[in-house]
Amino acid sequence: MSVERPPRLGATWRGPRIRRREPVLRRLDWTFPAPPLTRRELVSALPDRPSARPPVLLVHGAWHAAWCWQEHWMPAMAARGWEVHALSLRAHGGSEAPANRALIPIRHYEHDVLQAITTLERPPILIGHSMGGLIVQHVLARYSAAPAGVLLAPVPPRHHGGALDAVGRADPLALARALVGLHPRPRTTTMFGSATDPADAARWAARLEPEPWLATLQLVLPRPSHEPSQPVLVIGGGEDRLTPPHAVARTARELGTRAHLFPGMGHQLMLEPGWESVLDLALGWLDDVLIGA
Repeated sequence: MSVERPPRLGATWRGPRIRRREPVLRRLDWTFPAPPLTRRELVSALPDRPSARPPVLLVHGAWHAAWCWQEHWMPAMAARGWEVHALSLRAHGGSEAPANRALIPIRHYEHDVLQAITTLERPPILIGHSMGGLIVQHVLARYSAAPAGVLLAPVPPRHHGGALDAVGRADPLALARALVGLHPRPRTTTMFGSATDPADAARWAARLEPEPWLATLQLVLPRPSHEPSQPVLVIGGGEDRLTPPHAVARTARELGTRAHLFPGMGHQLMLEPGWESVLDLALGWLDDVLIGA
C-alpha cells in the first residue's frame, strides 16, 4: 500500500464536520477530579530562532514516556524551526505516580495534557502516538484553540477490540500481562517492523514500562467517541501488529479523512527506520494547514 503526500489540506480532510464540542471541564472532572501532581516531566527542544508557527506538544502511547520522542523527532523538528515539547503522562517516565496507580483512567491523562498546555505561551498543535493518539482526539474535542492534530498509529475512537485479536495472535503472553496491569514484555516483532535493527528494538523495548490496569481496560472496551472539529492527519504502519492498518483506516474514516500507511513500518513510527518520511509527511501537512488557516 503506497503513501502519497497530500498537496494541500483539502486532499486529506473533508471537514469541518458538525460536532458537539466537549466541555473543557466535564461533570466527572469536578465530581472526581484528577489528583494533582507535584512532578510532571515536560521536555523541550527549541529552534535557534523564534518561530511564528505554533508550538507542538507530543503525547506518547501506552508503556512509553517522553523519551520516545527525544530519540529522533524532537531534535529533527527543532532543527527545522519548530518549537516542540514532549510530556510524560502521570506514572510514566519522570512524572509522578499517584498512590492508586492501577486505577488511573484515561481522563486523568487528558488532564495531564491540558495542564501541560497551560504552561505554553500559545495553543499547541497536538501529536499523539497510539494511546496518545486517542488522548489527543479527546483533548482536541475539548480544547478548540488547538489548531490541528496528528495521530500516529492511533487507538480508534470507539474501542480497540481489534487489538485483542491482532495482539492475541501475535503475542498472547504480552496481551495477557498488559490486561492485568503487569509489564507486557512484548516481543520486539510485536512492536517494530521488519526493517528495525534488532539491537535498537531490544534497547527501546527495555525502556517500556507497565500501563495502569484501568487505563488498559479502557483502551480495549467500548467507549463514547470524542471527535475533534480541527483538521487531523492519521498515519499508520503497514506492518503494525498493535494498531493494524484496518484499524488506522477505520479511525481516519470516523474522523472524516483518510489514512496514510507506510509499508514496512510497524507500530513505532517515530523510532523505526523510515521515521524521517513520517515526520516529513506530518510537518508538510501541518505547514499546509497553517498556510490555509
